[in-house]
Amino acid sequence: MNLLEQTPAGKAPEQEAGLVEWFLDSFWPRFGKQTSYALLGIAVIVAGAVWFNNDRVQSQANENKELGKAYVYYSEDRNDSAEAFLNGFVKTSHSRLVQDKANLMLGQIKYSQGKYDDAIKAFSAVDLGNTKQPLVSSGALHGLAASYIQNKNYPLAAETLEKFVSQYGKKTGRPDEKVAGNEKSDLSPSVPNALWKLALCYRELKNAEGEKKALTRLTTAYADSRESFDAVRLLAQTP
Repeated sequence: MNLLEQTPAGKAPEQEAGLVEWFLDSFWPRFGKQTSYALLGIAVIVAGAVWFNNDRVQSQANENKELGKAYVYYSEDRNDSAEAFLNGFVKTSHSRLVQDKANLMLGQIKYSQGKYDDAIKAFSAVDLGNTKQPLVSSGALHGLAASYIQNKNYPLAAETLEKFVSQYGKKTGRPDEKVAGNEKSDLSPSVPNALWKLALCYRELKNAEGEKKALTRLTTAYADSRESFDAVRLLAQTP
């Protein structure tokens, strides 16, 4: 017997024909309407999701374009114009990321003008825990700490910087990680500066242990940074 000419064991032709007849004569008359509604509902949901995603992307693009006016003012050192625009912009509804960018820029402008309380308010309005957008969130957290320092609120500045280092600093400086090529990368380039500010805050607070810990991490994990050279000298003076 030629095996290639045999009918597959799964379904014989007459079985397949019977299945088609059952579907047309029995199943569809009884459940066809409900099945159509279900399929139509799924199609509407899928189409709605695609439309919503495309609309959201386009909406965010339009918002970024609108926010671009402030970037132009800021790049031209027209801070008064940028500030006036941003003060109005953040009072209206936008996507969270665009709103965060606006508040970050507003905080930077307020800081440069010496309006540290206003800078703190703007920086605090940013989603500070959003590690998916680390440049925005870390910039706001770093600006917030710097504003606290300018106000001589060293306890809050140290608390904010500890959060910054914990959240964005991944490098350890361990030789075994470097040799194995497994050294982690920071989520922000400002970690060395944050550690340096943290050490100075602890010095103001007479916290020698906290100061030494920050300086040691700075000189160990970021030995090539500009802050590390100052940290070496300060560490020598720390009991």
